[in-house]
Amino acid sequence: MKILHVDELPIKSKGDGSGHAGGRGGPGHSGREIFDPGVLGRDGTRPDSFYFGISYHHAGDFYTPRHHHNFDQFRYQIEGDADFGRTGKMKAGMLGYFPEGAYYGPQSGPPHIVAVLQFGGPSASGYLDPKQTKAARKALRKVGVFEGGVFRRNAGVEGRKNQDSYEVTWEQVHQRRLVYPKPQYATPIMMDSNNCPPRPLAGAPGVMQKTLGTFTDCEIRAARYYLEPGSSFTATGRGIFLVLSGSGSVEGEPLRELTTLYLGDGETATIEARDATDIVLMGLPSTALLAATAAAAEERASAGSDKPAP
Repeated sequence: MKILHVDELPIKSKGDGSGHAGGRGGPGHSGREIFDPGVLGRDGTRPDSFYFGISYHHAGDFYTPRHHHNFDQFRYQIEGDADFGRTGKMKAGMLGYFPEGAYYGPQSGPPHIVAVLQFGGPSASGYLDPKQTKAARKALRKVGVFEGGVFRRNAGVEGRKNQDSYEVTWEQVHQRRLVYPKPQYATPIMMDSNNCPPRPLAGAPGVMQKTLGTFTDCEIRAARYYLEPGSSFTATGRGIFLVLSGSGSVEGEPLRELTTLYLGDGETATIEARDATDIVLMGLPSTALLAATAAAAEERASAGSDKPAP
């Protein structure tokens, strides 16, 4: 279990190509990095690695081309609109689940704020550690440039002339071709949590729950909780609990707007509300399930089913 308060974390520029997107976003993009493998003291190569942060898009120059990933994402729209082109538009209060392998975008939009959880999904491909990303980008910049989410190799350099920035970075780290998993859902799923009916949470008087969904064979959960003043409930299951509004305590520590609670497998935490409190849950897959899937994938790779990176 780990508890962090977002208002205590620095805001960093994201428009310089340092993130996994490799130059997508424009100069008006910044964010607060809340959780990554380093914060949790973990090896970023693990299949259960993940990143969680708050992204602030200040200017209207934000843009990413249509693309897909080998990891899963949740996006909770805190403020403003995020336009994903033909995939749809997310407004405040909406939660989007972006499954690995599924294309989305192109993405653009006016100023907005979004909470983003990116994590190793059902294929156990993991999520690159920021240190790995930085080292790989440093090596790649010797043979090409990152522009607008695309890596462009210099003339005469072996390999594809243009390649998705995350894809080429992943291949540089793993030294093999990235094979995208077949998506369990053909497109992202955008849920308007404002329209989902709340129901009393069993065993927790004064607490209402909105069940937003359970996704893939990994049973990744999403929900929203409303606590009346003086009420409490016990949070369980691996995932990120983000406080949208309200105040109180969690395991004796202060709880306020944008307090973020991470629970691992088998962990629990008691959340107590002093004022009316609103919390969104973005779940994560079981670490044991991902480890078993990763081991099987490693066996296939060792047998030569994956070709080396170009």
